[in-house]
Amino acid sequence: MYKPGEVNVPSSAKNVALVYRNFKYKNDTLQHYYKDNYQLKRAKGDPQNLDSLLANYCLQELASNLKSHNSFDRVNIFPDIFQPHRGDKLPQLNFDMVKKITNASETDLLVSLESFSYFYSEYESEGNAPDAREVITAAAWGVYNPKTEKMIERKTMIDTIYWNPYDENGNYQKDSKFPPRLAALRIASQLAGENYSKRFYASWETVKRMYSIPPLPDFEAAEKYLLKNDWDNAILLWKRYAEDKNGKLAINARYNLALAYEMKDDIDLAWKWLLAAKQIAMDYHSRENLKMITKYQNVLVKRKEQIDRLNQE
Repeated sequence: MYKPGEVNVPSSAKNVALVYRNFKYKNDTLQHYYKDNYQLKRAKGDPQNLDSLLANYCLQELASNLKSHNSFDRVNIFPDIFQPHRGDKLPQLNFDMVKKITNASETDLLVSLESFSYFYSEYESEGNAPDAREVITAAAWGVYNPKTEKMIERKTMIDTIYWNPYDENGNYQKDSKFPPRLAALRIASQLAGENYSKRFYASWETVKRMYSIPPLPDFEAAEKYLLKNDWDNAILLWKRYAEDKNGKLAINARYNLALAYEMKDDIDLAWKWLLAAKQIAMDYHSRENLKMITKYQNVLVKRKEQIDRLNQE
């Protein structure tokens, strides 16, 4: 199923500015530390501007993905506008500042990496393989509309990236090679930017749907068509049982017809068949069918909203 982006970006927003707020919570003090087999150690050789470097990697990856998916015509990055500051609570961003940035950059939207935290750990591996590595990142994001002076979104995303000496099938690989700490932090920072970018553009999503197969040859034959994505022939078979005279079988037939028309992207007709199935289920006081139908109604409502949003983009 094709779903729209999750951030409700105005259709008029063609250009975007990305900034780093440079805010840290008071208890976020472990930027230059790491964990070695559960022992906290201070890192050696860290660049003094490590935090700025990693935030910039994050913003660069966000910008790269927004550009590659044509989310905006132009993406500008301003990583050094804000000085480092700390507090117990993230302060609200003044819209005078938002407008100052967007006016100067001739952009329509401001995306702010409000706060960015990260922590690296190593865990002892068996054999001669290098220690397993883990980086956890926590990124707080804000999206601001300078025209309406409203925050469109405030979102915190926590990501974990892990390296260990096992392949996808669980087989031990003694010759595994993992990135050192600074490289691992860079990779994890880029992943944080990439993951947040996905909220801005439409993408394919795997969904699951239920269908009903009473023990009748026509329903079994319809399932074979269904598995081939031959919805038209499946519809012809299900319609044989969709009339009121077929009793409870009509519930199954109409429910399946709703599914078929959803798969054919005719949401309005799918909704009509589902309401028809619900009417018979109510007549027969079939609680299980009513539960199944109500659940599917909620899915169709959400699908209709997503299609409407896609048509507006």
